[in-house]
Amino acid sequence: MRASNKAKIVHNLGLATWFGGALFGQIALNPTVSRISDKRERGRVLNEAWGRFNAVNFAAIGATVLTWRLGDLKDDAELRAPVLERVKDLLLGGAAVNGIASGILGARIASQSSQGDTPVESGTQPAPETPQEAATSQRLVALTGTSSLALLAGAIAVSSVIESSTAKPRGVLSRLLT
Repeated sequence: MRASNKAKIVHNLGLATWFGGALFGQIALNPTVSRISDKRERGRVLNEAWGRFNAVNFAAIGATVLTWRLGDLKDDAELRAPVLERVKDLLLGGAAVNGIASGILGARIASQSSQGDTPVESGTQPAPETPQEAATSQRLVALTGTSSLALLAGAIAVSSVIESSTAKPRGVLSRLLT
């Protein structure tokens, strides 16, 4: 089966949004909030920013995974590069688990105060006054964020190789006819 162009476009836009948001958060947002003098305001800004992005990010995760699984992209990849198709399964699965876990952990951090203003040093580092449950969640977010980036970068690289691979004939009859 050949995947439709619409499925490829939705898949690639979802993957780009997912990776871009994670990259922006890790490189720009999380470290920069430390410049805000009030540690509670840091938490409020982080929680609001990630809360807004997570609505888009969960849609991007869903679009990426669903078009991969149901949009014939996986079947097309299996014809082109069967080993890489399985590698991409693992990379996307791992990234999806990390992305969902990050969202849940972020919600746990925000829930530690009535206004979502849990005090923090930065987006990935708790302050001494950060409640213990929020501090643990924040340390885990640092791990899930970094691992998501690595997994998504791998998925993008594997996708590029799959796209440039030629479909291989299947079965004896297919080989005879090509």
